[in-house]
Amino acid sequence: MTKQRFHKFIAQAHKWVGLILGLQVLAWTVGGVVMTWLPIEEVRSEHRIADQAPRPLGSTADLLSVAALQKMVAEPVTSIRYAFILDRLVAHVTTAEQGSALYDAKTGEKLSPISAELAKAVAVADFNLDVPVASVRHITSPVTEYRRSLPVWQITFSDDEDTALYVSLTEARVVARRSNTWRLFDFFWMLHIMDYDERDDFNNPLLMVFALSAALFTLSGLTLLFFRLRRRDFNIILGRRRR
Repeated sequence: MTKQRFHKFIAQAHKWVGLILGLQVLAWTVGGVVMTWLPIEEVRSEHRIADQAPRPLGSTADLLSVAALQKMVAEPVTSIRYAFILDRLVAHVTTAEQGSALYDAKTGEKLSPISAELAKAVAVADFNLDVPVASVRHITSPVTEYRRSLPVWQITFSDDEDTALYVSLTEARVVARRSNTWRLFDFFWMLHIMDYDERDDFNNPLLMVFALSAALFTLSGLTLLFFRLRRRDFNIILGRRRR
């Protein structure tokens, strides 16, 4: 292949690769700007978490014993943890087969899966804005903004961010916080990693192909620049002119 034909081939390849990569490179750039511009604590809605002082368990005389809880569960227990949910003292009991379950620590009443009313109360106590609850939904199938364990309660508030808190049915605690800021961040994150389904696979083949193509695009551009710069141009850059 002659120098001229090689030059033409590189120019054509550079043009077509550029057309294909242009939009994705723009998405990478704009996405990087947006994601670095948004404070991560606002993306995670951490600034909307209400302060809740830890409460001591106090006297354990009227609490169900570990042996009593194990007998109620009727299968090997891997851990038991006592804690307050709102004003109620509960026991988080975890087993190897059925996972986590929630019991009243005094009466032994099984609380999980928790009711919509309890999930709403947990979400309201967690949220530091005094705004009405717009909706309470029982989510049983994956949704775009929540890709964790199901089922789960979704409690949406009527604030300017359309904040949605996701409350675990088995642990009665907030497991995810979503807002318009998070949704904007997630959209550009999706474009950035080119995972349009799960949005969490940073090593997907499509991203690898485009990243490699972008590298080749840059190299081809540098090659074109080299061919288009004449010896005189190099001399000018170096401060030497032909006489």
